[in-house]
Amino acid sequence: MRLSKCFSVSFTYIGAVIGAGFATGREVMLYFGDSGIVCAAAGGALMGLLAGIFLFSSKAFSILLNSTSKVAKGVCIAIKICLYIATYATFLCMLSACEEIISQSFGIKNVGVWTGLFVSFVALLDMRVMQKFNLALVPVIIVLLLVLANDCATPQAGKFSLFKVLSYACMNVMTGGYLLAEQREQFTVRECVFTSVFTAAVFASAVAIVYAVSAKFSNFSMPVYEFAKVNNLKGVSGAVIYLAVFTTLIGCAKLVCQENDAVRIPKAFSVVMLIITSFIGVKLNFARAVAVVYPAIGYAGIAYLFFMSVLPIAYKIFLRVKRVREIKAASASESAIEFNRPADGRLARLASKEQSLQGKTPKTKKSLAKFSRD
Repeated sequence: MRLSKCFSVSFTYIGAVIGAGFATGREVMLYFGDSGIVCAAAGGALMGLLAGIFLFSSKAFSILLNSTSKVAKGVCIAIKICLYIATYATFLCMLSACEEIISQSFGIKNVGVWTGLFVSFVALLDMRVMQKFNLALVPVIIVLLLVLANDCATPQAGKFSLFKVLSYACMNVMTGGYLLAEQREQFTVRECVFTSVFTAAVFASAVAIVYAVSAKFSNFSMPVYEFAKVNNLKGVSGAVIYLAVFTTLIGCAKLVCQENDAVRIPKAFSVVMLIITSFIGVKLNFARAVAVVYPAIGYAGIAYLFFMSVLPIAYKIFLRVKRVREIKAASASESAIEFNRPADGRLARLASKEQSLQGKTPKTKKSLAKFSRD
């Protein structure tokens, strides 16, 4: 089992899923504010376990996308178009969050623009470079969260809600699942299981820490920042928020460039498009952008998760139907050969008869002609 590859993919998934809503604590408190830390941790764990579904189904998705079946190929292309639009919208929202949160909280201007410019060029690099970014930055985010959690009290457990666990996990996995489905390397079942379990453990811990830190400041727009301000840890919270936004931005930008490259759009155009998007994104109001875009992205994520969950079954059905068609085609071909074989034998006998009667009398040749007509 390739442990280094499993860790790399796990942190890539985590980096793509966490964002401004998670890092500020607002999203966690909206879902689990009255449900307790156990419910929050369960939501994080389920979000991590879902990574295994995307990894396991990635091979089937790739085969169906390149298949000769117009229906299967059309469905896969339609899904990729929807994911592309949703990823682009997420990129815009994260830029808005980066500029607005850092500017209001720390008084630093134009962070979103410079981050967008940097990410636009980094996205042109190989997927492995992006994975290395996440492999380095996600553990830093976890460590910084532990620093924040060192000064907070353990919150009380609330009423567990399975619906909130499911809705939180499903509404947040789209970008991360999209990245995993685009992995060029194939993973064994054992590697898929290990990656999903490890990701679940990390996510459960991270969400639980964010909940514990945010519990006493749930009425604020950025509970993690408010907690850090009270405990003189503003720099730590700023780093957590920025790195969480950055890892999501780099994942979105890479997916946009990769899809553009797949349809032979020049890389220079992809860079220009992302740069223009960066200037647009920093001008958006983050709260309004989230109110408009996030519900649609959430439902798209649920639909994508459902599709990838049933894809292995659909793929087996596709292979069976293809096999049946091949058997029928082979059988029809053999029947045609058998049907033509007697005629071929008659012609051979006729040619042999004609050759043997060369030079015979006209009467014999007349008999041969009658034989041919028969």
